[in-house]
Amino acid sequence: MTTKWLLGCVLLAAACTNPKQIVLSIDTTAGIPCDIDRIRVRAVATSTATFEQQVTSTTRFPITVRLSDDTGDGAFDLEVSGLLGSTEVLRAAGALQFGSSGPDLAVNVVLEESCTVATACSLPELVRFSSPPPPVASRFQCGQNVTWYQVNDMTSDLFSDACNTPGMNAGKVLNDGSTGAAKLPLSADALNNFQFRFYGRPVRQVWVHEDGYVSFTMNNPDEKNDLDAGALDRNLTHTGVPPPQQSAMIFWDTLTLSPTGVCYSLEGPAGSQKLRVTWRSTCDIMPCGNDNMNFTMVLDEKNDFISFTYGDMITANPSKGQGLSATVGVVNKADGCPVSECNINTGRCANDRPCGYTQVFSNVARGSHLPNYRLEPRP
Repeated sequence: MTTKWLLGCVLLAAACTNPKQIVLSIDTTAGIPCDIDRIRVRAVATSTATFEQQVTSTTRFPITVRLSDDTGDGAFDLEVSGLLGSTEVLRAAGALQFGSSGPDLAVNVVLEESCTVATACSLPELVRFSSPPPPVASRFQCGQNVTWYQVNDMTSDLFSDACNTPGMNAGKVLNDGSTGAAKLPLSADALNNFQFRFYGRPVRQVWVHEDGYVSFTMNNPDEKNDLDAGALDRNLTHTGVPPPQQSAMIFWDTLTLSPTGVCYSLEGPAGSQKLRVTWRSTCDIMPCGNDNMNFTMVLDEKNDFISFTYGDMITANPSKGQGLSATVGVVNKADGCPVSECNINTGRCANDRPCGYTQVFSNVARGSHLPNYRLEPRP
């Protein structure tokens, strides 16, 4: 298999003389360009050939690519990926076999949000080609382009305990003695109807971690439960591992949950829904003793605001309840520049590149009572 096989016959199919072809149709339910902004096709036999195409909100789907046989035995491996910048986000892969000369075959690939790099989707079966399939009807819609969050003290959302809120979209997680991250058991309909956007991206999954943060990744943000709290830039400064991606940290620290665990409640009418997540009677030590820390994060779909609100923050060492070993902020992907070089008023580095995060504070005691914060998305 040669590069000419893919780059030549994909783009100039009429000039190819080999009658054996597979028509590859590519579509996605991902948001464009907030989830992915590029499609990559990689074919591997005796050699590897790659084709890439930028995708925008005006790209017509499905994208159709004709593959002509230059393999020798007709067998090859195909990988179809969706990328955001240089990061591969979605993947479908498998082995294919060209048929004998005759009618063209087709493989119709839809990159779903479940087709992650860690759990790539299998390619669908080959079918006889007649015409490209219609575009998917369920593509997620991106919000505004967001690169940073403006931090405001004193939010109108005062601390309220989601553990006291009844309803079908309310409950508790991590209240069974389990640790690490837990997926909120919201129904697919509830999630689809919740129009909150994080960094302009639609929310398909919500993970809650015992250590005081929420993450919106498709897979567990801390699968081995070994990601210790720290400043958002510590991987950039080579002082530790990076923070979990696509996460909001209301009080990221090494914490111990009470038997209540973490409570959640999705409430309000369509268009004005709020998801509240409460860490109730959380401890800084184990066993808890007299520690009693309480805080609630509020995600507002009306304007994509994020509120961090704090109740009693009582610990054996008062400065610990004031954030002495905690980090507060939001992170998309912390790969821009260290905190010292990130302008908190613009969210950009000295070279005008987005920082990839907004750190409110880290490892600094904030006084006798933590202030409430409202984070507002900015382009």
